[in-house]
Parts: sequence; structure tokens; C-alpha cells
Amino acid sequence: MPLQAGFAGCDLTPEIGCPLSGFGGREELSSSIDDPLFGYALVLRNEQTSVAIVCADLEDVDAAFVADVRDRVTAETGMPGEQVMICATHTHWAPCMHPIPYVKTLLRNSVDEEYAGVAAAALSSAVIEACEQLQPAVAGWETGRAEGISFNRRSVNLHTRKCVGTYTLEPELAALASSEGAKLADAWPRHGHLGPRLSAPLPALDGLSVAVIDNEVPVLRVDAADGQPLATLATFACHGSVGKDDLYAISADYPAEARWAFEQAIGGPMLFAAGCSGDMTSAWRGGNSRERVGRAIGCAAAEAWLRIQTPADDVPLAVISRMVDIPVPAGFPTVEEAQAECDEFGDRDDAAGVAARRRYKRALQVAGRSATPREVWVARVGDMAIVGLPGEILVEIGLQIKQRSPFQVTTVIGLANDSAQYMCTDAAIEEGGAEPGLDPDTNCNGPGTAAALVENALEMLKQLAGDE
Repeated sequence: MPLQAGFAGCDLTPEIGCPLSGFGGREELSSSIDDPLFGYALVLRNEQTSVAIVCADLEDVDAAFVADVRDRVTAETGMPGEQVMICATHTHWAPCMHPIPYVKTLLRNSVDEEYAGVAAAALSSAVIEACEQLQPAVAGWETGRAEGISFNRRSVNLHTRKCVGTYTLEPELAALASSEGAKLADAWPRHGHLGPRLSAPLPALDGLSVAVIDNEVPVLRVDAADGQPLATLATFACHGSVGKDDLYAISADYPAEARWAFEQAIGGPMLFAAGCSGDMTSAWRGGNSRERVGRAIGCAAAEAWLRIQTPADDVPLAVISRMVDIPVPAGFPTVEEAQAECDEFGDRDDAAGVAARRRYKRALQVAGRSATPREVWVARVGDMAIVGLPGEILVEIGLQIKQRSPFQVTTVIGLANDSAQYMCTDAAIEEGGAEPGLDPDTNCNGPGTAAALVENALEMLKQLAGDE
């Protein structure tokens, strides 16, 4: 059976008055809507298997939410849940689906936990509708670049070997950090092993060294048999924290603008997925930055789409899902220890209260184990590989997978199938900073995390590459 494909979308916009996730400094509930939130589903099927890719304008998706969506899809379509990948675009203007440790008490107490069920139902309905809309299709793949859009916020002082977070930079410094980070990435040899991760100290940045970035825009193009655009999946590594000027207005952030620009250029819909953006931030923030960042990415995706020569209908499909043990740092608090701290500080909105709540939440997940199981998901569409990793993934992890992947094009998607905090390299853990945890014992992903993700993903990709 030649390739078949179906596409559908759904509205995920919450009611005004919900607490928004992403920033701990918010003190009020949402008060307006800048632009709606959406979810999109692309289903691919041939005689080998079926694959569903779901991209949602949410800050993250946890394992329970993903299981809910998958169970609904399986019940209606018979498609096994492990063949469905659900990822969040990571907008910082989406509703809290559960009480989050870092938000203020008023906001935690205002979470409407029914929203998660409503969103799960909407996303599963989109997958089901996409299955019902399956039609003969062709697919192709390519990679574009969006240069100067993002930089790595984990600058490092080489004398102290410590991270100095640079969340925002003046435009000329952001351009410098982006350019230097791109040079580092270009020096990673294809099919090699690692590459330079830090620049030489830059006088313009007070002697700090900037870190490697990923400015690629991998694209999966799916057309109807008559050549009309059916759906396109594009990925880019950048935090969904670009913003406008209102912390309290619901928004999909820059991914909405990326989709709009692509659709204007190509005439068909685009699913947007966040790449390994745990340490990646935008060159511009606030004002018209959403338009600048998003539309540049959408145009880069359109340019890559137009370079695809001959989409084909005889592309192999395959998917593998595996639970991988992610090491827990030595001495991580027990549930009892974290509970005692939370009893003392947990009702406070200061740094001690946030840290206590975070430790307690993670201690419950760890439950005394030396490792926590997390899902790694990989799919093959012809000579393109799609890797879904849980949590906020540091860019070097994605670069390692791309570097050693046996496929022509590989896209590595973060915030997929689980919410697992920041996933850091060992070097980043040593250098410290917000991602591995400014407060001790608030990140339950310890040394060895990157190796577990990279080596398992590559083993799975090699398995798929041999599955003709």
C-alpha cells in the first residue's frame, strides 16, 4: 500500500482568567488573548505501520496527559499508543494544566485541572479525524536554516568553568552570540563524535565564551497525490518565551507566526515542533519580536520545502518507543525529607518555597530509585528520522544525535511524550546554572542523562535504518 496521510487540527484556547505557565514572576491570572492556541495532528500510514505526530500549543505535556491522549486514540482507531508522539511547542503563555511549583500560591490555587482533560480530548479527536481523512500522499524531506534568530543562553566563564546565564542580550551582542554559536555547530563533523561546544572568550561579552547553537529547520513535507500541500512538520530550537509586552495575554508565541508565514508562502498548513531548546533563546524579546522570530523560521521552512525535488509515495515507515533509565543524582532527597521541607516552606512564594515544592515534586517522581524511566520515541519516514525526547533538552544532546544519525535528515524534538525537567549534559551539570538547577536537588536528572538519551536514540535509529 503506498503512503497515505491525513491532517486535522483543534482549538486549545482556554477561557480568560486561567493562570499561565512559563514564568514564575506572574502575580495575576490571564486577562486577554493575543492569539488562539491550537493542536495539530499528522497521521501517516502504509502497509508497514501507522505514525501519528501531534504538536500542541502548550508549555509541556506530562506522561499522564500523553497516556490519556493515546488511550483515547487507541480506543477509537486501534492504533497502538506508542505509535503516537505528542509534543508541546513550549509557549510560555499557555495555561497551567496542574499546580506548578514555581508559580505564586494564588495562581496554583486557581488551576482548572479539567482543562487537561478537555485538551486531551481535543487532541485525540484531531488524531481520529486525521485517520478518517487518510488519502494517497507523497512525502519528502529537507533541512533549512534560520540564521541569527537564536543564541545559547548558557555562556561560560572559562576561568571559573561556571555558567553565566545570558537570557537577554542587546541586539548586536545577540547577533554575535548567534554567529559564534553557529560556527561551533558547523565544526561538528558529520558522522563524527562531538565537536567544539564553547567559543574563545569574547571581549564584547566581558570575556565570556558563548555556547554552540542549532539553527537548522528540518522539514517533513507531505503532499496529496495531486501535488497539493497536505501538511508539513518543521522543527526549530528556541524557547517559547519571545513574548510581546503583556505577561497575562494567552498566546502561542512565535510558533503561531511561523505557521502563518509558512502558510502564506506555501498555501498549506504547518505543524511546528520545538527542537532541543532547553538552553536556546531568541535574539529579540518583546515588541514585534514574535513576528520577527516566527516569520523568519516559517520562511526558512518554506525555502526548505521548495527545495524538495520529488516527493515519493513508496517511503518506508517505522516507529519505536523505549523506556530509558535516566540517572538520578547521588543523594537526591527522599520523599520524607522533601515532605518535611515542604511542610516548613511550601506555602511561601519566595525562593525557599519554590525550591521546596520543586524538590517534593521530583522526590515523588524518583521515589527512592537510582534512575527514573523516561520515554524515547523515534520514527522513520523514508530517509528522515524523527526523534522525540522528554523534557527540555539541551542543544548539545540533539546535535550529538543528528551528528551520528544514519538518516539524511534528522529532527530531534523536545518536550515530547513527557515533562521531565531540563535534560543536561555532564559538562552543563558541572558548570551549573538554571538548567541543571540553581537550587540544590531540584533537578532529578543527573550525570549520565545525555549519554542515556543519545546512545539509546542512536541505537533505535540504527535499528530503523536497517528496517527496509
